[in-house]
Amino acid sequence: MISKDSSLPKKIRIAGLCLVFLLSLLLLNTNTFANLWSVATGRGYLIPEESSIVGFRVTQMNEGSGEYWLYAEDEHHYYTVMEKSGTKPYLLLSKEKASSCPHFDKLDVKTWCK
Repeated sequence: MISKDSSLPKKIRIAGLCLVFLLSLLLLNTNTFANLWSVATGRGYLIPEESSIVGFRVTQMNEGSGEYWLYAEDEHHYYTVMEKSGTKPYLLLSKEKASSCPHFDKLDVKTWCK
């Protein structure tokens, strides 16, 4: 006779596999893995506090020896480390405000309306 408890490990394995599958999808379909890797291994790489490790996307990396981004974006903002904003080591501009900037180029901070 098989008790009900013997099926528990099978249910746990199935739930575990589902969790691994969902996490794999999340990592593969977003910038999450790249951001996690860069934060863990890169010197000077940061995710702005206004963004998230899932939604943050680098649009231009530093081509020199540093492992940091120059320009990035997420759903709501553009970011650059080419200029600073107060105590933050980066400048951000909302995408809403950027849409009203004449000749706006997300990869040229000189065109950003301030």
